[in-house]
Amino acid sequence: MLKQAQPVKFKVNLFIKPFTMSSHLKWLAPASLKRNFDFQEIIAFILPTTYAYYDGLPKIVDLSKGLIIGTSILVFLLLFLFKLYKNFSNNEKAVAEVLETGYFNNFFYPFALVVTNKLQRGDKLTFDFKNKNIQSVETSDVEIRIILPESKDKLAEAVSAIDNITKDACVDNDSWVKVQSLQTGKMVIYECPRTLAAIEKHLINGENEYTNEESIKFHRYFTEKFMKDYKTTGFGFAISATV
Repeated sequence: MLKQAQPVKFKVNLFIKPFTMSSHLKWLAPASLKRNFDFQEIIAFILPTTYAYYDGLPKIVDLSKGLIIGTSILVFLLLFLFKLYKNFSNNEKAVAEVLETGYFNNFFYPFALVVTNKLQRGDKLTFDFKNKNIQSVETSDVEIRIILPESKDKLAEAVSAIDNITKDACVDNDSWVKVQSLQTGKMVIYECPRTLAAIEKHLINGENEYTNEESIKFHRYFTEKFMKDYKTTGFGFAISATV
């Protein structure tokens, strides 16, 4: 006889380090200039704004022609650099958010939906391990833990830790998951977005090494987008930054 379904408690214990600006000016690197330079922005925004400054400044302050031209050039350069950095930041954020969308829609949500429906109905979950060992577990003995690491180093640590304590299993002939089988008979399913490791391959804004310091920013973008999508689902899994 199946046990009565227990309400799924919502628990979020997420710790993300505050963003700190990288000392590397990668947004000024040749690869960044090539990708983020937008000629249309110069025509539509930077040049008109610079001309308005050049034309209007003499009407306000009595300055020499050379000083007006010099300050106008400075305004042009400042606007150009501002737009370049803005485009650089937007492209970086887009990389993380595109990876999150693919991960969330194609893997996390389908897996989480199957497990949640089972938990809410009180149905048993069947784990089919690679060694052909099959175990059916009551929903009250199943726990889901979602790990969202805060940097690439933390991601490597989390993946290693999960691999050391879990085995691969197919849950209800559906998704493959990482499962920890406890001596008490309980099962803990760990989920960590390993797709975060692919961020480095998609970055072409800079030519230097993808540092752990920089990765904090990308992981923050990914996590913010994930949590926004997650809150629309009604799932109630435990979420943290570490195993």
